[in-house]
Amino acid sequence: MIASLLTAGCMLAKTPAPPYWPWGQYRGSFGQVKAGPPRAESGHATRMKLERLIISDLHLVTGSREGELNPLEDFFHDDRFAELLAHYDEKAGDEREVELILNGDIFDLLKVRIGGVWPTEITEEVATEKLQLCLDGHPRFVGALARFLRRPGRRITYLPGNHDLDMWFPGPQELFRRYVAPGDASDRVRFITASDTYYLPEGIQIRHGHQLERIHRVDYRAITRERRDGKIVLDLPWGSLWILEVMNPMKLLRSHIDRIQPLGRFLAGSFLFDTSFVMRFLWLSTLYFLRHRVFTLHAWRKRLAAIPKLLREEIMSLGEGYDDAAARELNRVRGAHTLVVGHSHAPRFMQLPSGKVLVNTGTWVKMINLDLRYLGQDSGLTYALIDYSDEGKPRTRLMRWNGAQSPWQNIPYAD
Repeated sequence: MIASLLTAGCMLAKTPAPPYWPWGQYRGSFGQVKAGPPRAESGHATRMKLERLIISDLHLVTGSREGELNPLEDFFHDDRFAELLAHYDEKAGDEREVELILNGDIFDLLKVRIGGVWPTEITEEVATEKLQLCLDGHPRFVGALARFLRRPGRRITYLPGNHDLDMWFPGPQELFRRYVAPGDASDRVRFITASDTYYLPEGIQIRHGHQLERIHRVDYRAITRERRDGKIVLDLPWGSLWILEVMNPMKLLRSHIDRIQPLGRFLAGSFLFDTSFVMRFLWLSTLYFLRHRVFTLHAWRKRLAAIPKLLREEIMSLGEGYDDAAARELNRVRGAHTLVVGHSHAPRFMQLPSGKVLVNTGTWVKMINLDLRYLGQDSGLTYALIDYSDEGKPRTRLMRWNGAQSPWQNIPYAD
């Protein structure tokens, strides 16, 4: 299956790009590579122009009330997001098409509680209920998407990430369409769920990036499992279960814990100043690691021999080495000259020695980076923009949204 996709990518890369590409490539429900429906040309000599906006890692949860802390909510830029979409919608007008690519972790459904608990077995009904809580908690965000889709030349492509893997189910997809794309506009919203990659025919690949880390990797050929009662649930990677059972409870105590990078450096420093919290975090993580990773192996000898490798590949690599993994993946794939990812919350624009381009769209969550190379760097409100020359040659850029300068800012939380 992977070989066929690489072959398709090579064939596409050798094909001259026309001035207008209506859709990218994606995996169909039966595994085949498909092309999106072309749009009719308005005239013989002219073609529609296209822009693609790529945004990831917004991490919307259930919203927050003024003066009341919701430690699980990290997205406070609904108005800025609405400004961004309105700007490109007005700029493109009726003469250009705009595709908004939501590249994973738009909703942080792992942080949404149902009945006061974080469910570890996600059915379609549970996934739909969690998404509805997020949509209702961010009406301005939902309204911005709905206004964006009012114009016929606007489309949304959604790639689920590891925090919104629930969007694989048809139920959440239909709910999302009902909220942001009622009526005929629903045909212009689609989801990429048969693989983690959105293939653009001019040699650009878009991936959320969770597949580059072992702890968050999923098998798209078997993304669900059947319980004894016959219910179908997501087969979550152990990294997601660790978030549900360890990170979320600790975030209630220290809401910033998942907004600091690298995590290991933060824990090392906190050991001196917040010892009890760090000891509790490490104790819970150790118990979880032993229960879900070591004691799930079939033989004791394999269990003991696998511990050093598991520690090295899954625990010690948390938050580190992601750029190298993405660069290796891009260099490995033939027929692609640009890879756009998210996931790590670290905005990057890297020109590799091979001449290929690696772009990380970063996050709109306020991050704190303890790496001296990036200390004090403003990494928020970033996204990628792909536009095309008259000859159809793509240009990919990493952008930061500045937006309108407001004389005031509402603070809805106390942290």
